[in-house]
Amino acid sequence: MTAEKIIEKINKDSEKEVAQILNDAKKQANSILNNAKKDANSEAKKIISEGKKQEENLRKILLSKANQELKRDVMNAREHIIEECFTKAHHELSILKGKKYEEVIERLVKNGCAKIEGKCNILSSRKIDREIAKKLGLEVIGRVETAGGVVIKSSDNKITLDYTFDGILKHKKDEIRRKVGKLLFS
Repeated sequence: MTAEKIIEKINKDSEKEVAQILNDAKKQANSILNNAKKDANSEAKKIISEGKKQEENLRKILLSKANQELKRDVMNAREHIIEECFTKAHHELSILKGKKYEEVIERLVKNGCAKIEGKCNILSSRKIDREIAKKLGLEVIGRVETAGGVVIKSSDNKITLDYTFDGILKHKKDEIRRKVGKLLFS
């Protein structure tokens, strides 16, 4: 064989080998690319799945916060309405006059004196309270600054009952609040 034929055969063999190497490299590149695509798709699915979980958790948190705010707003509105009821009741009691006022005070004084079970004295808030006390045979020992009602004291000053309208509303506030709440919001 001549040198030219040997060179030609080496060139052909080299070209075949280069073609084979290129073909193998393309196959390997395609395999790497396909694996990378699979990995990327898998990673993308994981990221999307995690994103959906985070979105759902965030949605639940936001919904829970919104529900809590709504409940707080409703409670505040109810409390405001109940406070308005107390204000209105206090106003109505403070302008109570005449026969109706006299009946209320007489009932309160009799009830208070029965609880004390002994001699009672009265602190009055209005002039009519003194007349009621005289009518019931009780001594008025002073005056109390309030919208209406009386303070009843035992003769030894050991027992004091606050039957002023302010006092009654204050002492019965929780009980009244529950009843008003049930009436208005049940």
